[in-house]
Amino acid sequence: MKTTVTLTKALKVKGKDTTSISLDFDKITGNDLLKAEKEARAMGDQSPSVFLSMTFQAVIAAKLIGVPPDDILALPAQDFRNIVFPVANFLLT
Repeated sequence: MKTTVTLTKALKVKGKDTTSISLDFDKITGNDLLKAEKEARAMGDQSPSVFLSMTFQAVIAAKLIGVPPDDILALPAQDFRNIVFPVANFLLT
């Protein structure tokens, strides 16, 4: 499953500013999910179900895009929402 998200603010990915982000969920593994959970918990996330956590979803998105989670968290709210929504959909369906 692959989703493309258009951003209102450019995000620097691999040294280049981009406003089009591709989320390829076929590239993520169970190990990636476990590492992302540990990272989200280390960031202070205490959600009972990590799949419902926007922090966890942002960490997953960051791994898929190839940027630090803080870059995702720093995006404008509309862009942040547009990135974490497909991640939440992937995790919860």
